[in-house]
Amino acid sequence: MNQDRVEQLTNEIGVSNIPILLGIFTGELVTYQSQLSEGSLSEKMELLAEICHALKSSAASFGAEPLCQLAIQIDAKSKQNALVEDQALIDQVLALLANTHTTYVSYLETIEA
Repeated sequence: MNQDRVEQLTNEIGVSNIPILLGIFTGELVTYQSQLSEGSLSEKMELLAEICHALKSSAASFGAEPLCQLAIQIDAKSKQNALVEDQALIDQVLALLANTHTTYVSYLETIEA
């Protein structure tokens, strides 16, 4: 988590709005994990492309840099029609979504305490 980016966002939108937006962001991460855990590999890859397109901006907004970078790479491959079916890639994204979720939920707990 890029703490500087989170602080910048806090300054932009106000400290009272951060818990609300972080709640939405962490909720999206859970939804994406659920979506990528079901269906055929082909279906997962289609969803992965859509999810990564959305994650580029949301992960960047909240300073989730590792997730943002991977989403950018996957989105670029998707736009070039170079994204191949790869369960290992799905697993990598799932692990990063889970890790990011844990990090931001922990942070949210510290600012709400």
